[in-house]
Amino acid sequence: MECNRNMAAELDIKQALNIGGSSSVAKVPTASRGGRRESAQNEKYRGSAAVLEDIMKRQGVDEAWTALEDMQRQGLVTDKYTVSRMLMKTVGDGRSKFAPSRIYRGMSIVERFIEQQPKDVDEVLFNALLDTCCRLKDLPRLETIVAMMKKLQVTPSPVTLGILVKTYGQAGDLAKVLQVWEEMGQQKARANSVTYGCMLDACIKCGCLHKAEDIFRTMRAEGKHKNTILYTTLIKGYGMEKDLARALELFREMPSEGVPYNTITYNSMMDACVKCGDLPAAEGLLRELTSRESSVEPDLISFSTLLKGYCHNGYLDKALQVAESMKARGLRSDELVYNTLMDGCVKVGDVSAGLGLFEEMVQVGLKPSAITNSILLRLYQKAGYEDGASEAVVQLYQRHGLEKPVCGDRNTRRGQKGGPRHGQSSPTSSFGLQSPAVAQLGSPFGIDILRENLPPLPGGYSNGSFHSNNSSACCSPYGSPTNAPTFATSPVPPWHVPG
Repeated sequence: MECNRNMAAELDIKQALNIGGSSSVAKVPTASRGGRRESAQNEKYRGSAAVLEDIMKRQGVDEAWTALEDMQRQGLVTDKYTVSRMLMKTVGDGRSKFAPSRIYRGMSIVERFIEQQPKDVDEVLFNALLDTCCRLKDLPRLETIVAMMKKLQVTPSPVTLGILVKTYGQAGDLAKVLQVWEEMGQQKARANSVTYGCMLDACIKCGCLHKAEDIFRTMRAEGKHKNTILYTTLIKGYGMEKDLARALELFREMPSEGVPYNTITYNSMMDACVKCGDLPAAEGLLRELTSRESSVEPDLISFSTLLKGYCHNGYLDKALQVAESMKARGLRSDELVYNTLMDGCVKVGDVSAGLGLFEEMVQVGLKPSAITNSILLRLYQKAGYEDGASEAVVQLYQRHGLEKPVCGDRNTRRGQKGGPRHGQSSPTSSFGLQSPAVAQLGSPFGIDILRENLPPLPGGYSNGSFHSNNSSACCSPYGSPTNAPTFATSPVPPWHVPG
């Protein structure tokens, strides 16, 4: 049957390409042809490309790869542009998760295309391959492709330079970053802000901030520095080095240089403030960002960065205020925002609030991760469990119909901090001060387990709900379902802008 399928596929491709007859596609006059028919070779390229594009559109990129493999077995040719698009679609196909096996299959077919049609390749196709290696973090494959590019004497572009320094930078190989930067002098001379941004970021990732500063000074001298990406990248570098003064200096310089802020710039600057422990400065930036005069809109990361700072420093009440402000602006909290808040509950010892947050997280359809599991373990340990914390977490998961957490997972160990992510927000999550289940039952799921197994807790239980005596957490939304929450330290967030 497999043989019959391949024969049918070959027949379909030949019919689509109209092999042995006249090509209707090639006969259509266009402006580029000037009303003349193209050469037979170009007709073949155009016909096969049209077939692949049609298959990719109607059946998906995986079927297009299968068709291209059939073409290659038949000795048929196609064009590099379609092959490049197929590879980029495979890597960035939003309908499916990042799937290395699919991507490697596509890369192998592209490499076979290069072997069979070496005169039909260019730096754009090679850049697509190199960028794919960067995403896969596959350095050996990247270097093999670079060698192939040199063998075929394909001239690299500034884009090639940017991809190479980015790949070596994320691998932490400073020597390779600097070597490529110096060797590709022609490409460096024509590099734009994106390529320079890749180089700055690579130096910073490799812990070589002084080299990034040198490059930025050179760009400033040449008048090439006026770009938001470049400033933001360097601000992030100063934040990583906890040099808040330099980061703020660069941030405040941007308007005078005619460089506009964007949301990422503010977020990077706020993150630097949080890393350096200057929460008032982070509050001021969020106040500035949310003011009526601001032309920049805050996003989930803007608020969750300050929320992380409050939780890390034990200000759970302020973190909950931030979460409410996020909800008021229509921003939906994701799993990692909940993890950050629960981690804040661990820090201040508010077990009831932590379990209530977990309940709400499940209620809104978010799936707990290994990081969530590690936070819950520490939350139960705070509540008085020692050896029985793992079993208590298992029971909690079972109550919610969730799979048993895998203890000892490397992500569990890695996730002790439970800080917020710097990716996209979940479209299904939301945050409210009181879970519907809490309001109905008087206590979040998990409290019954505490009642059965725990010694008396500080604050105890009252009328079916747990009350924390922790002064920083006395505003817990899960303390009493009948009383509206009150914020202990400040009735209005310190970054709040009236109106």
